[in-house]
This record gives sequence, structure tokens and C-alpha cells, in this order.
Amino acid sequence: MEAVQRRCYWPGEPRPGQQGNGTAKIVSTPSRTRGGCARVDTTAGSEERSDRGVDSHQQCLMQNQSRERKTARRELNKPNVLHPAMEVLPVLSHTTIATTDYVGIDYHKSTIALTLGDKQGRVLDQVNLHNHTELIRDFFGQFAKLQCVVESCRGYEWLVDMLQDMGHTVHVGDSRSIKLIAHSRCKTDKVDSRILMELLAIGYLPTTYIPTAKEREYRDLLRHRSSLVRTATRSKLRVHALLDKENKGIRFPFSREGRRQLEELELSPSRRQILERELDVIDFVEEHAHRQQLRIHLLASYEPEVPRLRKIPGFDVLMATSFLAEVGDVRRFKNADQVAAYLGLVPRVYSSGNTKRCGRITKTGSKFMRWMLVQAAWAAIKTSDNLRHRFAVIARRRGQKVAIVAIARKLATIAFRILRDKSDYMEEKLDAGLARAAF
Repeated sequence: MEAVQRRCYWPGEPRPGQQGNGTAKIVSTPSRTRGGCARVDTTAGSEERSDRGVDSHQQCLMQNQSRERKTARRELNKPNVLHPAMEVLPVLSHTTIATTDYVGIDYHKSTIALTLGDKQGRVLDQVNLHNHTELIRDFFGQFAKLQCVVESCRGYEWLVDMLQDMGHTVHVGDSRSIKLIAHSRCKTDKVDSRILMELLAIGYLPTTYIPTAKEREYRDLLRHRSSLVRTATRSKLRVHALLDKENKGIRFPFSREGRRQLEELELSPSRRQILERELDVIDFVEEHAHRQQLRIHLLASYEPEVPRLRKIPGFDVLMATSFLAEVGDVRRFKNADQVAAYLGLVPRVYSSGNTKRCGRITKTGSKFMRWMLVQAAWAAIKTSDNLRHRFAVIARRRGQKVAIVAIARKLATIAFRILRDKSDYMEEKLDAGLARAAF
């Protein structure tokens, strides 16, 4: 009995029983799920298979051309989106331009929301702009002189510099205090910019210090060097961990003798490879940290206040330049306690009625500056008898951690009074109960 050859047909493909003579040429429809190529009937003759292959190839070409035409039509029908550089300025009336006195700016990475207000703080208009320099310059160039406010955030410095160069007055609001004063259930960009404008108009805006260009340069150099040093420290700790895993620890592996011992040490191949990579990272980072330190020393040599600060116990060039960069103009502080509060070295106070409790330090302000002052405090108690005695007295009552923070605060107040009075440090002023009167 002969085997029956069964054939599968594509959807829509005519079958022999549906045609008159049953010998008509069958044209298969290309499959979309298989790349547009049709399946060839193996039960037909060689001539029929050849014709099917040619037809399917032509149909694939036709489908590709149709797909390209559809793609081209979609591209033509896309809406015309303007590049920020080509965006037109928002249209403002002459009355709005003439009566605008205050501008609240809600800054973002790619856009800014602006609220324009008059002398009474009434909203005149609200617009959104892309953060393109020429576009913002053209927009603010329409006004004579404005009182602008921007909230302190990341990357706002270029906008402040540009507006100040154009003759406008710029205030930087303290984001933490503004959030406490003007908390809103509905938080949008327009609402935030309106709140900033209204606080500035009524004179109730909590502002923060705007550092100068020189102070920003010092901050960037010092913090970058600090990050390099931390990276090298992390790599050194990984090296110690690798050596301890095979009980082959070296006390000083990064000295000249220690590096020679590391080269002769026998480790597993994988750990030897990791060790070489970590040593490369340490060498690279330490070299750049040294170059950064040389640049800081060069810039500090032109600062007249650095030699005075270096006479304070625990203060070196890096510490002196850090204090100048982070504190800025000392004339904006009334007393030394305000400097300590600005750096976050004062305790939290909980007072109600006859109850008064003091908690941990506030930790407001620069975290980098507090860390630098603590490091300087550890060095100061080794060289100053008065500070070492003060540290010992506090440590017996509260512990060493609280005591070293107290010494860090004392160093900050001493540095403030030296900069304010243009005087030199004298150890004898700290003795005989004259510490508070002198420094």
C-alpha cells in the first residue's frame, strides 16, 4: 500500500480541490512570522520549487520596499520638535516686562520654571525654559534689573554667575529652611517657583551664602583630593584583606621594603592578579593626589591669611585653605558661636517650659569641613598642652568622641577670631581661664 504524502497549506493558499483543473500553479503567501519568506512545497516538481523560490524572493523585496516607504512617511508626519537652541522666547506683554521686580526660579537639570511677580508679590506670569545659555540670556535680557531667587541645589552656579553678570541681583535660598516654612500638599514646578518669589517679595526668604569663584575653586580641589585619598585607602584595605586570606599579612606593605615583599610573595594566580590591579590603582591615585596637593600649596602661597591660620595647633596648609573656602567671608558672622552653628558643631536643644535637653550635634553645613576639623583636633591635642588638658577633662565625663568634637569646635572658634581680628595665635591666651575672652 502506497504511503500517502500529506501536504500543509498556508492560510489563504488555494488548494487543488478548490480549482477547476487542479493543475493550476500554486502561489504561497509569505509568512510574516518567518521573515517574509515562503515555505517551498517539497512534493512538487523541481520546476515548481524553482518558481516558488523566485516568487518568494520577489515578494520579500516588495515587502521590504513597502516597509521602507511606510517608515519614510512616518518620519515626514512626525511633529516638528524644536531644539532648545532654536526655541522661541515666551511672549510677554510690555506691561509684564515693565512691572516685574521679582523672579522665582525652580531649577532643574534640563529645564527651569519661572514665576514673575511685581513689587507686592502678585503673580504676573509663569513660564518654562530649557537650560540653554543663549535662550536664558535672551529672556532675562528683556528686563532692566530683577531680584531673582534660586533654591540651593546641584549645578546652579552657572545660572547665578550669568544672572549676576547681566546686572541682576541673585539670592540663593536655603532648601531645608524653605521646606519647613512653605510645605505644600501640591508640589509642582510652578508652585515651587511661586513660593520662592513670594518669600522673596515679603522679605521672609531664608538665604544661604554664595561662595566666590576662588572659594569654589578651592572647594573643588580640596574635595577632589579627599576623594582620591579615600579611593587609595579603600584599595589598601583590599590588599590587606587579600593577604590575610592566605595568612601572609605584611605590617607595612606600601613602604619601599613592603612593596618588595609583595613582589616576592607567593599567592594564588587569581589573587595575584587582583593584587596587581589594586597596586596599579593605588599608584595612579596617589600620584594624582600628590599633584592636586602641589596645586593647592601653590594657590595657598598667594593667600595672606594662610600663614596666620597655620600657627593654630593641628592646622596645615590643607586645613587652612579648607577653612577659608568653606567659611568664606567671616564678617557675615556676629560671633564665634554662629560659626560653630554654621559648621554643625553645636548640640541640638529641646526646650519647653522648665525642661531643657541637649542632644547630639546638628551636623548642618559642610560635612567635609567637620571631618577636616576633627582630623585637625586629633593632631592639636598632641602639640597643645591646653587643648590636651581640655580633651582629657571632657573625655573623663563624656568619652573621647564627644571630647574630640569639642576640640574641633574650639579650633573653629579660634580660627574665626584670628581671621576677624587679623591677629596671631598665642598659646598663653588659652591658659589661666582666658580662653573664652581671648579666642
